[in-house]
Amino acid sequence: MVAVLQGYGSAAVASRPASAGLSAKRKKALGYAWGIATPFLCTLIDWPLQHWLGPASILMTYLLGVFLVASRFGRGASIAASLLSAPAFAFYFARPIFSFAIHDLENIVGLVVMIVVSNVTGSLLEKFQLQTELARQRASRADALYRLNLDLATARDQSGVADIAVKHVLDNFSTSAVLLLADAEQGLAVDMVATPPISLQGLEIAGARQAFEREEIVPVGDLIFHPLKGAKSGQGVLAIKASGMLAERTPELSTFIDTFCHLIAQTLERLRLAAQAREAAIQADAEALRNALLSSISHDLRTPLTRIIGAAATVIERHGELATSERQDLQIVLDEAQRMAELTDKLLDMARMSSEQIVLHCDWNMIEEIVGSALNRLNKSLHDRPVRTRLPDSLPLLWIDAVLMEQVLVNLIENAIKYSPPGSPIDIEASSLAASFRLTIVDYGAGIAKDQVDKVFQKFYRCHPESEQGGVGLGLALCKVIVEAHGGCITAGNRPGKGAEFVIELPFPHAPPAPVEAETGEG
Repeated sequence: MVAVLQGYGSAAVASRPASAGLSAKRKKALGYAWGIATPFLCTLIDWPLQHWLGPASILMTYLLGVFLVASRFGRGASIAASLLSAPAFAFYFARPIFSFAIHDLENIVGLVVMIVVSNVTGSLLEKFQLQTELARQRASRADALYRLNLDLATARDQSGVADIAVKHVLDNFSTSAVLLLADAEQGLAVDMVATPPISLQGLEIAGARQAFEREEIVPVGDLIFHPLKGAKSGQGVLAIKASGMLAERTPELSTFIDTFCHLIAQTLERLRLAAQAREAAIQADAEALRNALLSSISHDLRTPLTRIIGAAATVIERHGELATSERQDLQIVLDEAQRMAELTDKLLDMARMSSEQIVLHCDWNMIEEIVGSALNRLNKSLHDRPVRTRLPDSLPLLWIDAVLMEQVLVNLIENAIKYSPPGSPIDIEASSLAASFRLTIVDYGAGIAKDQVDKVFQKFYRCHPESEQGGVGLGLALCKVIVEAHGGCITAGNRPGKGAEFVIELPFPHAPPAPVEAETGEG
C-alpha cells in the first residue's frame, strides 16, 4: 500500500503571510504620511531663513526632502511630497508671497525639475527594491533547496522522506501537504485517511491518480497534486494545500516547487533502487549458498544410492527362488532408489548450471531422433499411455546439444505423466517457422492455473506441493536453463480442450545443411 503522511501547520507559521501583508500596508501608509509631512517640515525650516537663503536654495531644500522620501518610501510617497512641495514653495517663498501664482521663470523650472527628479528617483528605487526582493527570494529558495537536499540525504526509508517533505512544505510554504508513494506494481493506491487538516476524498483520490498516471500537475479543489517523476518511473504524488503564498503562483514559484518535487522524487528513486540492489545481492548470496549446499548433498547421496541400486538389482536377478512378496519389496526398493538417484542428478545439474556457464556441445541433429531417444528412456514410465507425435518430414536439422535437449524432452514428458490422468494421451508437435523452430508438448490433464503460469519455471516451485506426485520442482527450471542456453525460450500455458501446453522455440543460428537424399537402386 501507499504510505500517506500529513503535515500540520501551527498558528504562528500560518500567520506569516498575513503579518507580511499587514507590515507592507503599514509601511505604505507611513510613506504617504512622510510624503505629506515633509513639505511642511521643509517650510518650517526655510521660513526663518528666507532672508538669508534665496529661492533657489529654498527650492533645493524641498528637493532634498522629496529625494529623501523617495529613497526611503518609494515612488508614490515621493510624488505626493513633490506635489505638495510645489504649492508650499509657491505660497510661502515664490513672489508674490502668499499667493500660488509664480512669476519667476527660474522658480517654475525648479519646481518642474523637482517633480521630475522625484518621479525618476522613485521609479529607480522601486526597481532596485524589486530586484533586491527577487534576489532575496532566490537566495532564500536556493537555501531552502539546499537544506531540503541535506535532510533528504539522511533519509533511510520512504517514511523518512515523507516526513522531511511534509516538514519542508510547512516551513517554506506555510501550508499542509500529504505524500502518496507508488507501490511495487508502479500504481498509486491510497489509504483512506480522515485526519485533519487534509482528508482525501473520492474526487481528490481520482485527481492524485490522474496526476500520477499523466505526470502533470492536477488541481482539485484547494489541493494541488504534483507528480514525483523519477528518471525511470513515477515515484508518487505530493499534494499541497493551495493556501497562503501558493494561492497566487508566479513562474518563479512554480519553478521552485518543481525543483522541490524533483529532489523528493530523486531521493525516493534512489532508496528504491538501493533496496532492489540489496535484495538482489541477498538473493545472489542465498542462491550461491543453496547451490553449494545442493552440490555437496547430491555428491554425498550419489555413492550410497548407486550401491543400493546395484545391490537391489543383483539380488533380483540372481535369486529366482525369492518369494513373490520379497521380490516385490526389493523391486520397490530398486524403484525408489532409482527415483532418488534421478532427483539427485537433477540437483547436481541445477547446481552446476546455476554456478557455471553451460558448455554446449552442439551439432546438426534431427528432432525425430531426439524425441525417439527420450521416449525410449521413458518407456517404463509411459506404460500403455499413448504418445502421439506430429513431426513433419520437412523439418530442418537443428544446431543443438542433443544430450541436453533430450533431457528437456524427458523432463517435460515426465511432467505430463505426473499431472495428467493415467492412460490419457500426450501430444508432441513440431513445426518450422520463418526464423525459428517450435516444439510443443501437450497433455490432457487439469492444466495450469493462470496465477501459476509464470511461476512453474522457478526453482523448487510445484503447482501442487502437497500432492502425491514426487519431485522437488527442478525439472522445469532445468528445461528453462537449457533452452535459454541455446538462445531460445520456453513458455507454459493451456491448450483449449486439452491440458497443459509447453512450447519451446529455438532460433536458427545459420542455414542447416541440405538433407541427403536416400540412394535408390534397381533390382
